[in-house]
Amino acid sequence: MMKRKNLIKALLIAISMTAIGLIVGCTSGFAEPFDISNIYYSYTTVSDSNEKYIIITKHIVSQSDVKIPDTIYGIPVREIGDSVFAEDQLIKSVRFGKNVRHIGSNAFGKCTNLQSITFNVSMSDVGDYAFQECVSLQSVVLPDHLEKLGRGSFYGCQNLSEVSIPQEIKSIGGRAFGETAYLNSLSKETFVTVGDGILIAYNGNQSALKLPKTVKSISGAFAGNTSLEKVTMRSGVTAVGDMAFMGCSSLKEINIPSSVTEIGGNAFYGCATVEKLIIPDSVQYIGADAFTGCRAALFVREGSYAEKYCAENKLDCFANK
Repeated sequence: MMKRKNLIKALLIAISMTAIGLIVGCTSGFAEPFDISNIYYSYTTVSDSNEKYIIITKHIVSQSDVKIPDTIYGIPVREIGDSVFAEDQLIKSVRFGKNVRHIGSNAFGKCTNLQSITFNVSMSDVGDYAFQECVSLQSVVLPDHLEKLGRGSFYGCQNLSEVSIPQEIKSIGGRAFGETAYLNSLSKETFVTVGDGILIAYNGNQSALKLPKTVKSISGAFAGNTSLEKVTMRSGVTAVGDMAFMGCSSLKEINIPSSVTEIGGNAFYGCATVEKLIIPDSVQYIGADAFTGCRAALFVREGSYAEKYCAENKLDCFANK
């Protein structure tokens, strides 16, 4: 009788373990399952020339307090994949493990009850629209070593009123703080700069303007401005960033100084009235759709990065002698 009970118990355990394996996703798309007492995520293990690390690809069990682990089976958790926690209405707080470096696009988008985010000190970038429309967020302290904030990162977080941005941050995507109480609170400033001279908003109404000397890069600051006709950028500006002049339908004249090394995605999208753009040799990066809907004649130097970009994207360009 005892042997029969033990046999039944063993069978039940085996069935349970099989079920858990199916839930976790022990298939070729997964590296290995979590310890069965801590089944929260599916993940992928990646090996490159430097290290082995983990990317969390899906969350299985919803929690009000999300705690991303430092490691899984001793392997560091480096990334949160795209849309992993998107639209999870149960989440109220998120704490990132010490090894997380990157947060994917829309990772926590529309988590409308998310109130608290604790970043780790070594976080390097947050993906596009990572926390968009998290309407319960009221304050955010970005980590000191953050290098890049993706476009629309906190877009539509209507109640976000306090944001601490590290002085060393180099890149902020277009409309990262669009439609937030934080950005609205800065509306009295004509030129709103944060971090290392990043211009994120322009609240003036001039048709012609010269950028202040403090501006080193432009991030979505003029997007949708339909009255702007002429812009003069000073030497020292290094990036015409993401969405910088997108939708500036009246813009006719603008210079790009030789200090500029990159032109972000959608930078001149829809600028149909610009007549001429001279792309300096200093430019080494041009983002996707930078000139889509822009009818300007593009002048580039033969053999330059800009010439190659035009050829690859089938854009007409002219020799700049």
